Amino acid sequence: MKQNYDACLARVLKDEGGYTNDPVDPGGPTNFGITIADYRKYINKAGVALDVKRMDLNDAKAIYKSKYWNALNCDNLSSGVDYTCFDYGVNSGLGRPRKALQRFKSLKGTYLIDAINNERTAFLRALGTFPRFGKGWIRRVEGVRAFSKELAKKDTKTGPVIGTGTVIAGTTLSQYFHTHQTAIIIGSIVIAVLIGVAVYLFKNKGKL
Repeated sequence: MKQNYDACLARVLKDEGGYTNDPVDPGGPTNFGITIADYRKYINKAGVALDVKRMDLNDAKAIYKSKYWNALNCDNLSSGVDYTCFDYGVNSGLGRPRKALQRFKSLKGTYLIDAINNERTAFLRALGTFPRFGKGWIRRVEGVRAFSKELAKKDTKTGPVIGTGTVIAGTTLSQYFHTHQTAIIIGSIVIAVLIGVAVYLFKNKGKL
């Protein structure tokens, strides 16, 4: 099984930073990316800002593992898609990555990574607080996109496999056919014509 959680969590913690309590931020008192609402939900329902500020890092890690990574079933998502959904869920709630996975279920690999991150960018740009925080948000999303694509390479180094996600020269089977569709069709027609000529010549070899 792939082991991406530690690397993904490290990036989330770096992006989230330490304690903040910006009056413009609807999340309110936040530490390690855990808002006071989540603190009250998962640790102490009577928690106050000072409790959030003093929160132990291990408490934050436990919340990220069980309430975000596991809740989004990230261990069963492909490499890169797991990080894209994990970070999206941490930043904007679990509902959005879940809906995105359903909306773009026909896509795989980097195509799916791009689709989800594009949707996330559009969602952020529509928020009223975008003028205040937008530059940092977009920088974060682009960082998520880039690292997700690096992780995705892990799932394209296993060699050719028949089935979903089949890898051909570093890309999936569906992506390969999409890219080379015209050449494949022409090649198939040429082969069919050659076979037809060969059969005709064989059947009529005594008459020629």
